[in-house]
Amino acid sequence: MENNELRALGMLELKSIARGFTCADAVVKTADVELVYAKPICPGKFIILIKGGIAAVAASLEAGREKHGDYVVDSFLLGNPHDHVYAGLTDHYEYQDVAAMGVVETWAVPAALVAADQGAKAAQSDVVKVGLAQQLGGKAYVVFTGEVAAVEASVEAAVNDPRVADKLIETTVIANPDKKLWEAIV
Repeated sequence: MENNELRALGMLELKSIARGFTCADAVVKTADVELVYAKPICPGKFIILIKGGIAAVAASLEAGREKHGDYVVDSFLLGNPHDHVYAGLTDHYEYQDVAAMGVVETWAVPAALVAADQGAKAAQSDVVKVGLAQQLGGKAYVVFTGEVAAVEASVEAAVNDPRVADKLIETTVIANPDKKLWEAIV
């Protein structure tokens, strides 16, 4: 990836595990992208998460949709995603005494990553966790933390994006979350 090229994050969610593996292979063969995830998720779906230059990610996603479109549940392309999106995927969360915690729950994995990006860019909140359909029945969620107003603004920005709104299940904002709750989610 050239230094002057925007970085991007892209995802395909497919309703077939077998087709998911085939699609992942086609996606990485199409352009110079890094394969972040390529794995089965609940309930018998498959996610492919890639990153790289925006043109390469766009070309790879298009190739996947073109070859496996009948199996694609959802997809997205995020140009210049917020750093918190990557941090939320790392599964390393330490307790923080925060004023609020907000959750956006979706029925498709790509929508949760879009929610994380939109929410992080909208306000001074942190994305501390992105749950990607493992043991969730195919659902996904993002957890924001920070000051109450910032968390509320992040949740609102996330659900106002049509890519999220169409797949939204529920949201919540909890003021002064207890440390026991925090420990249960990490």
